[in-house]
Amino acid sequence: MATDIQGVQALSADDASTTSLRSWWMVVYLTLLFVLSFIDRNVIRILIDPIRADLGIDDVQISLLVGLAFATLYSVSCIPFGYAADRTNRRGLLGGAVAVWSAMSMVCGLAGSYATLFVGRMGLGIGEAALQPAAMSMIRDAFPPERRARPLSIYTTGPLIGSALALVVGGALYGFARDGYVAGVPLIGALKPWQFALIVPGVIGLLVALLAVTVHEPTRREAPQAHNSGFAATLAHWRAHWYLYALVVGMSTMWSLGNTGWNAWMAAAIGRTRGLSPADIGPTAGMIALICASTGSIGLGFYLDGRAVRGDRAALLKVSALVQLFHAIPAVAMFYVPTQAGMWLCFALANLLIGSMPIAAFALLTEITPGRLTGKSVALYNLIQNFLGFAIGPTFFALVAETFFHGPGAITAAIAWCYPATLALSSLMAMLLIRPIAKARAERAFNVNL
Repeated sequence: MATDIQGVQALSADDASTTSLRSWWMVVYLTLLFVLSFIDRNVIRILIDPIRADLGIDDVQISLLVGLAFATLYSVSCIPFGYAADRTNRRGLLGGAVAVWSAMSMVCGLAGSYATLFVGRMGLGIGEAALQPAAMSMIRDAFPPERRARPLSIYTTGPLIGSALALVVGGALYGFARDGYVAGVPLIGALKPWQFALIVPGVIGLLVALLAVTVHEPTRREAPQAHNSGFAATLAHWRAHWYLYALVVGMSTMWSLGNTGWNAWMAAAIGRTRGLSPADIGPTAGMIALICASTGSIGLGFYLDGRAVRGDRAALLKVSALVQLFHAIPAVAMFYVPTQAGMWLCFALANLLIGSMPIAAFALLTEITPGRLTGKSVALYNLIQNFLGFAIGPTFFALVAETFFHGPGAITAAIAWCYPATLALSSLMAMLLIRPIAKARAERAFNVNL
């Protein structure tokens, strides 16, 4: 038996829950849900200009659809779902959530006005809010702290793969409908190409929801003194370790602010500066991101796990901060290199280095939080990160472009200024976290009640 940073008696490394195939199938399914959720929320990004033209709206209004409409109820709904993840069957919670957000994705595809699409995006956020608290709680219970970077590196490829597939699927479906292949088909033949591209992922999600019955519900790792697991206990724990939580949430929020803005406007920036359509951009960008982002994230997770097992647990933050800074270089350079081939090469390098900060944030969050409080802590984490990061990112970049720059290259210039700045702040917070987290680990070896 081992004692983790919360003083909980952790199951041994030989425990079946950490090594069995059913635990790894759970990780695969949770990752699949994460992928699907990011397809549903991000497919709109490849469709920005067609939606803008069809609904007669501007970039700021589009940015509100991409960020604020989704993130508002997503963030708020995380709180009750976080409570449910710590008290109820998480497998059933996930199955129902997938069905809800898939249905709302279809509502978005049927929208004929800006207001309806806005409401649909809000509903999509409610459904997806259950995933993170339940998934993080399940992974924490299935794997001990020193073995979590590996499953978390796989799980955190979900946003990377999902965002990549959103480009591939969205661009391909848009082109398929635009070229008339669904014309005359009952129910869907009259849809706009962008509407068709929003509906199809929702239909797939309803089928994926049925697979929830194949997933094992892991045994909860409860502390012997776990008599209080409400939000009061969660807030008390956060206050007791406020500096750790402030830096973990801060570095993740700044990453989310910058990365959401970059991802939201990347396709539009390429299209406006190089004259490419969504059908041209989506498949190429998506396949590059799919291969490079997933490879980089999983490879980094296995590398960090190896370093942690050998005793170098500080590598989690050091390497993540450094990799993030290197990522910013090709992420901005891709918009300024003279050739299209050079642009795609920079895009590939940027995606290879994109996944470091989520691995570090999730690994640390599950380490410093007791199992009985994990769902609610993830909910609070998501509430803050999404309100200050995901909700603001697209609009922040759009407002900077509208205020300080002009012409088709305005959003590109905003990316060049805003993205490196947010990543630098995120990396700074990660470096500031190294000493206090090491101190907390050392003190935990002698005082499990800290």
